[in-house]
Amino acid sequence: MKTIDRYYLWRWVKTFFQVILVLILLYVITDFFISRQESVRKYNIPITVILLYYIYNIPKILFHYYFLPAGVTLTTFLVWGRSVQEKEVLALLSGGISYTRIVLTTIIVSGIIGLFSFILEETIGVKSAWRFRELERQYFSYHLGDTKSSVSWTNLKDGWTCHILKFNKEALTGRDVLMHKVTPDRVEEIRARYIWWDKSSKKWRLEDGRHFILYPQQSMEQEVIRVTQIPAPFDDPPEVLFALDLPNELKTIREFTADLRRAKEFGIPTKKYEVDWHLRIARHFSVIIMTILTLAFSIIWGKGNLIVCFGMTMIISITYILSSVLITGLGYLEVIPPILSAWGTNLIFATVSTYLWKIKPT
Repeated sequence: MKTIDRYYLWRWVKTFFQVILVLILLYVITDFFISRQESVRKYNIPITVILLYYIYNIPKILFHYYFLPAGVTLTTFLVWGRSVQEKEVLALLSGGISYTRIVLTTIIVSGIIGLFSFILEETIGVKSAWRFRELERQYFSYHLGDTKSSVSWTNLKDGWTCHILKFNKEALTGRDVLMHKVTPDRVEEIRARYIWWDKSSKKWRLEDGRHFILYPQQSMEQEVIRVTQIPAPFDDPPEVLFALDLPNELKTIREFTADLRRAKEFGIPTKKYEVDWHLRIARHFSVIIMTILTLAFSIIWGKGNLIVCFGMTMIISITYILSSVLITGLGYLEVIPPILSAWGTNLIFATVSTYLWKIKPT
């Protein structure tokens, strides 16, 4: 590593950590005063809980809210924009050093950051997400939203299907249950008022209903059995049936892959979740793409003022986020394939970066 590499590496890394710290603090302060202050005052939440709450939320802030690529963008603007403005880059170019060679260390470091962010999300990020969720459930439960909705499961044990009109995913209880099973010699239907998960026996229980059995091969004879309380005719646990309902930040990519496979076996549509799976990888590549884009933009633009750099970072970051929301939305609607939906924004920005790199002055 040459002297020029060490010089810019130190400047970039030092500025990067300062920028990331400032961005996280800005988010924490804004979120606290807008969304959490009232709850803290009303329920007298301890300061230690508040600190842990935001510490555990840092991985989500960096990766899911795109603060990491935004931080890389702002850092690169500040370091290389100022270097261009102060004629340092011009002096190096005059000495016969190419711009690619000058910024090579920054590109390599951004690639390392992207790889490290993926590893961090798969390890510390998942553990932090669970602890964050526990604190949110305990102290800020109203932010979890409505947990009651209808659910349907197909391809259950022995060919059963189950439809529940109202199900509470937090309490694992439901109302208005309809189950079907069709075989060559009989048609079965179970109607029950309640269904709930018995933790002690590890079984689903049905209460207050009727079990209808129709025999097509026996002159359509019928049998009706009253249901007071019986085990449900399937034993798939909640962690299997509701695996895809958990936010993907609570699972490693290996666990996410296993959940997708099981969902397909149950006949659950998975296109939306496949978008999230690909996005889990694609968003980490945005770090190096945004770095290359900003490096090209810095030498074209030649500005290093903090306010101006911050403004340009906001414009680029918001454009990236809006583009990502639009393209992933098309994937969720199954208009475009999941892999294209997740990687589309990166492809667009990579194309723009390549173009700017070609037209940059040398």
